Amino acid sequence: MVQAGDFYAVCVTPLFYDAHVKDSIHRYKFQNARGYRHTYAPLVAACIEEHLNAQYDLISWPPVSKKRLRQRGYDQAELLAKEVAPYLDKLCVSTLKKSRHVAAQSSVGGREKRRANIAGAYIVPDKALVAGKRILLIDDVLTTGSTLSESARTLLLAGADEVVCATIARATVREREALEEKVLVTV
Repeated sequence: MVQAGDFYAVCVTPLFYDAHVKDSIHRYKFQNARGYRHTYAPLVAACIEEHLNAQYDLISWPPVSKKRLRQRGYDQAELLAKEVAPYLDKLCVSTLKKSRHVAAQSSVGGREKRRANIAGAYIVPDKALVAGKRILLIDDVLTTGSTLSESARTLLLAGADEVVCATIARATVREREALEEKVLVTV
């Protein structure tokens, strides 16, 4: 059982979220450039292999809400996670469900507002699937770490042993308030 408190989940990422990378990810995420996952996946997989040494049993992602899925037509994190999985020879499964629609994190202010916005937004429908597992969460961008933090917290409270994370890109130090390469998770 996970004890209450803070810890840090390792998050690896091959790129910084600036200039051309930011434009590329925006096209992938908001302009139906789904094919970009074929370019991102080998970069993310190589970063994971180099830094995480297979410290996970399965791969998953923080899902978008049903409303956002209907609007966008796809879940960019799911597409990426499923594209990365074969490179790592690991199973990719849905472990989380968005229990409610929240404002897009990119439209919410700083770290504390983002944490409050996403708090309690995920559930684990099948706790047996995550119990005792080390899970690799894959998402598109790490800015304040709020989405990955809440996802990791939810998985840990459902019985996962450990959660590590990977993204395509992370905000620069200036933009992410010196978050470094770790995501604060409070359980």
